[in-house]
Amino acid sequence: MNDSSGTETGEGIRGAGAGAGADSGPVARPWRLPGWRDRTVAVLDTQLASAGLRRTGPAEVVKRWTLSVVLRCATSGGVVFHKRSHPSLAHEGRVLAALGARDPVRVPAVVAQGAPYDGWCTREVRLSPGTDFPQDARGRALAVLSGLQRDWLGRPAELAALGCWSRTPRALADLVPTAARHDLFGPASPLPGALSAREWKRFSEACARLPELCAELAAAPPGVTLVHGDLHPGNWGIARDTGRIVLLDWAEASVGHPFLDIAAALRSCSDAGAHARALDRYFTHWAPLMSREECRAVWRLAEPVAAFNQLVTYTRLLDEAEPHERADWAPRLLWWARRVPRTVRRARHR
Repeated sequence: MNDSSGTETGEGIRGAGAGAGADSGPVARPWRLPGWRDRTVAVLDTQLASAGLRRTGPAEVVKRWTLSVVLRCATSGGVVFHKRSHPSLAHEGRVLAALGARDPVRVPAVVAQGAPYDGWCTREVRLSPGTDFPQDARGRALAVLSGLQRDWLGRPAELAALGCWSRTPRALADLVPTAARHDLFGPASPLPGALSAREWKRFSEACARLPELCAELAAAPPGVTLVHGDLHPGNWGIARDTGRIVLLDWAEASVGHPFLDIAAALRSCSDAGAHARALDRYFTHWAPLMSREECRAVWRLAEPVAAFNQLVTYTRLLDEAEPHERADWAPRLLWWARRVPRTVRRARHR
């Protein structure tokens, strides 16, 4: 997912699934109801006032879709984004505030938050997006992420208190029986491009092996920590004034093995050399906790679990999407469904 503001809010711990048990329908998406704009601007103004700011221009709608609404406006303290999200993603604001308190240059600064689900405000960061840079730059973004992950290593209770999803290896293992859904992935699925009968068989066989791989990953270093969840090149950029990497859109922040983030970060990296160099740079930043050789061995084990983690997220997001949007989600969902058996086969021969 990607919102141009790179911001969002918080809620209680959600369990292993993305938004498990979250509300749905218009209550969860008040920006779909008549009069939503005036109400949202009123919330924005209240939050700005709590921070000693006031709006000095109109609130522009940057994005409005099934999962969130984002407004942008000039204020007495500079340009600010306001974001309000579906309850399943409402922990982002708290995560951003906690990250910014420890490392204020790596995430957009939260200037105000409201009641749960009312959204939050962040200062604008002028960025050149990661999509504008060569594929080798992904290693730089992963290296920055590794610093945040090391900082939160061994602190799952604090992350859970922020509302991060639980995506630990054991939590993901528990999801395997319910995530392998024939109605979505199987030949009878209504989604365009669904798995063939042969692909479904391979997918089912791979899922049968996943709990064993999850158990092995649970015992592997370095332990559980903060996981971004969706670090594709659209979700990071380079600040134009400082040249620093800034990590955006923490809507899918979770507690899990840090290597889960490699899957999304390198998914579209078509250059094999750039892919290998990005991995190497990320692994280098785990020293002295792990050698590069240890990192490579753990990644071979973690790769199928990371693919399954992405599948879990997109399955839940598709379930929460409005009917007319589901076909747009299908390619990403089915891409990860096809990725799971391929990575399980590689792990089996490691």
